[in-house]
Amino acid sequence: MTRGTKLFLVGLGLLVLVAATASGASNAGALSEPPAIAGGPHSPERLASLMTAPRFSSAYTGLTKCGSGLTRKEEKEAEKHGSDIPTRCKGFGGYDVYIYYSACSSHFTLDRGDETIQLAMQAVDWKQKTVEWRMAGGKPFAVIMRVYEYGGDDHCTAGGKIISESLMIKGLKGFEHIDEEFKVKGTPNPNAKARQIADKGYASTKS
Repeated sequence: MTRGTKLFLVGLGLLVLVAATASGASNAGALSEPPAIAGGPHSPERLASLMTAPRFSSAYTGLTKCGSGLTRKEEKEAEKHGSDIPTRCKGFGGYDVYIYYSACSSHFTLDRGDETIQLAMQAVDWKQKTVEWRMAGGKPFAVIMRVYEYGGDDHCTAGGKIISESLMIKGLKGFEHIDEEFKVKGTPNPNAKARQIADKGYASTKS
């Protein structure tokens, strides 16, 4: 075998080795990416769903330091005529939480212009401190509020001893189908459950 033939064979062997190594690296790279199975975590459908799913969050309205929403003149007129002055707490999405008082009870509502959403009737010395607003993409679609059931007394059914607590989930305009309430006692993580109910209601509207 001539020297030229030997050099040719050695060069050919090196070329085959390099080609095999490159092929193996290419296959390894391909295997590192999982296949896109329909409905799987890497499928186009799943990725599209994640991109369009709303981001849920909560915002809160404090009820302990609210004004009346009336001017001082309007308050004087109300006092002059013996009318009860409501409590108005700033909400979200154009809604405000109003608490109207009667002789023996307090009526909680959400008001926005001419729109009124009834929440609950509670005692005059109501115990609530906050209303939770459930948000989707930064916009409110429901509220969560703790409500109390009273044993009643000689003056009013919404009075006397508190006998149970519940969480109310109430949908805003366009989400009226969200309307549930459950007892807090015996329910693990009741606040988390209330949010899940609200979020599920939102999803059923958009599906």
